[in-house]
Amino acid sequence: MYVRKKKIKGRTYYYIVKSVREGKKIKQVYMEYLGDTLPDKKELKEIIKTLS
Repeated sequence: MYVRKKKIKGRTYYYIVKSVREGKKIKQVYMEYLGDTLPDKKELKEIIKTLS
């Protein structure tokens, strides 16, 4: 899992994303929306830990 930054209409949003293989293709699955501000590293580690 990793954090992905996505720009929509000029605004930046953050998501936790997981890569999943479907046949021969790799698909990104959005696991959690983090909002428009990225949490600090300690909070981010806890969020990823709860999703695992």
